Amino acid sequence: MFRFLQDSCMAELPLLRELEQPDSPVLDRLGQHYATARPFPYLVMDDLFPADLLESALREFNLSRLNDVNDFRNQMQTKRSTSMATVLPPTVQRFFNIVHAAPFLRLLTRLTGITGLVPDPYLYGGGMHEVAGQGHFQVHLDFSHHPVTQLENRLVLITYLNTDWKHDDGGGLELWHATPRRRAVAIRPSFARTVLMEQSARSWHGHPQVVRSGRVRRALIAYFYTAPRTGAGARSRQTQYLTTAGQSLSQRLEVILRRLAPPLLMDVARARRRRH
Repeated sequence: MFRFLQDSCMAELPLLRELEQPDSPVLDRLGQHYATARPFPYLVMDDLFPADLLESALREFNLSRLNDVNDFRNQMQTKRSTSMATVLPPTVQRFFNIVHAAPFLRLLTRLTGITGLVPDPYLYGGGMHEVAGQGHFQVHLDFSHHPVTQLENRLVLITYLNTDWKHDDGGGLELWHATPRRRAVAIRPSFARTVLMEQSARSWHGHPQVVRSGRVRRALIAYFYTAPRTGAGARSRQTQYLTTAGQSLSQRLEVILRRLAPPLLMDVARARRRRH
């Protein structure tokens, strides 16, 4: 069974074949790009996954038909996503089976140098994400540890499913410097584009520019973990936001409140919003 899954992964992702070459120049080049990228390590890879796999996943992408979907609507983000309890559509589940399998984990280690990577098959914070017109996600750091396993969040993999996406459609992924506060990189969320990013205290990112009305921004997202490290640098276990010049006064005040309020208080506030 494992051998069948491994062979299936290799067949669907040509880049995995490069692992058979100890000195693969392709993987060396990608690994160098990741390590030297600024403002923090990241990679942009087009067509990493087969188009027919992603096209099938897009056809299945209907959150309204799924069970237990998260709905985030506040000043800092507007989106819907699957939860740890969601039963995923067949092709979407197939996609995550591929990225969670050992061959793909070895590829991630080869690209990033991070050993001992562990997937999260329950997809906490990941899964299927959808941002409709006028939706956004302010610049932020992701959670530092998985709330159930307590493993440390080290990498995020984002694969976009947006056909014919233009610059004017908004919703571009932005990577930011925190000091001084400025956007360093803007990445268009085009179909079959995959972004691999480090998760650390400097990994500020988001899509503060709203999605154009009439468009829907869709992505498949997976996080990867390791055992917690000592001395890895302080990082909040909750999503942490950055104040930026483009934010409204109320958004800036909410960023400050989130930093000052105890995590338990913010959990209560989030639960209350969900009930309403």
